[in-house]
Amino acid sequence: MLAGSATAQSSSDIVVRFTGFLGNLRLPAADVRADLMGTDPYFRQIAIAMNETATASFAAFTATHINQPVSFFVCGDEMQKITIQERIDTGFALTDPIPLDRAVAIVAALNGQGDCP
Repeated sequence: MLAGSATAQSSSDIVVRFTGFLGNLRLPAADVRADLMGTDPYFRQIAIAMNETATASFAAFTATHINQPVSFFVCGDEMQKITIQERIDTGFALTDPIPLDRAVAIVAALNGQGDCP
């Protein structure tokens, strides 16, 4: 599910956010890299790779939220609502498919090449 962004965010702002009952995790663009996933001509997923510090924070966040619902936001848009099943220490996250033009703009912002759309 994709919700509209209230305001554009600069690439130095928090661009990836995980929100749960027991707390939030906010990551600036400097802590992540992104790429497009999939081959659909109209929709793509965004693959997000976290740096070492963000990976450790994400692992701690997920360990705290086992069996808890968590919302996943990128550039202010809610990408998914998931229930954490176990600690995730891979440092990777994957969005649901979103329109290709929006996905391209978000990937550019996450990679420090502009502001969030």
